[in-house]
Amino acid sequence: MVTDKEISDLVQLFFDSDENAATNDQIVLNYQNHTTSRDNNGFASLPLFTEVDPTIAIRPTFKAYYQLMDNYNPEVGKVETYSEKKEQEIDTFLYLITNTTIGKHFFMFLYKKQYPYAVTINTFINFLKNLWFGSYSRARGVLDSSGFEHVFIGELKKGEVSGLHHWFRFYYLEATRNKNKFHYLGYLVKRYNIMASVKFTWFGYYKKSGSFFITTSPEFDFFVYTLCFLFRRGNNGCKIEINGCPASITSYDLIQNGNIFIGTVFPNIGEMSDKCKLYNQFVKNNIH
Repeated sequence: MVTDKEISDLVQLFFDSDENAATNDQIVLNYQNHTTSRDNNGFASLPLFTEVDPTIAIRPTFKAYYQLMDNYNPEVGKVETYSEKKEQEIDTFLYLITNTTIGKHFFMFLYKKQYPYAVTINTFINFLKNLWFGSYSRARGVLDSSGFEHVFIGELKKGEVSGLHHWFRFYYLEATRNKNKFHYLGYLVKRYNIMASVKFTWFGYYKKSGSFFITTSPEFDFFVYTLCFLFRRGNNGCKIEINGCPASITSYDLIQNGNIFIGTVFPNIGEMSDKCKLYNQFVKNNIH
């Protein structure tokens, strides 16, 4: 059994231990216009990310994450191809994130709980690889998707963007917006440089509301999402705080051929609180 307090305390420990995270002065945001999920248009003349310190991209786990980005075809229904190079890049990413302070904290948490897939670090890594990178079908019976592709890369299906819940992926697509036809269209909810829910288009596909944490490392999101998926699967069941700001994590599984995969995981931004305002009162200079 894992209590709500254990989950919130562990997420706070992750946040405090996030050695690869960006600092407040390394990211400048330009939220611009407010929009709603009911508004079919939305407009912002400039990108959300005005400035991101280039040294962030060369931090080991960010670099490994970036190297995975060109391994996927975002169109649902198109079979994903695999190669030794792609497998090696996945293994490198998993090796690096499990060797971070956050990864070690999570492994020890599961180990002390006698979780069956955390007997050794190798069983832990293999479990994560199957859970996040195991291939399954979202359409036409072809192996076109995985939990990682959905959450950390994003997918295109029936005129809409699905998934895409990490800020660094969003930033990369904005930075290459001419090539990727990526356009930010305004925000629905903003919490300083901690988290946001935004609207955007990608290759003409529409995302009416997409949420993600900001500044956090790939390993932070990866292990927070894994924690909530394992112990609080479902809608809004995983209550957490990020730098004083309340949020919850929604996660759903996808079961195929007797195997359990991550179908989706994403954050929901909670109500503004006095604690959130207090903790973040000094970061406004980098937000417009």
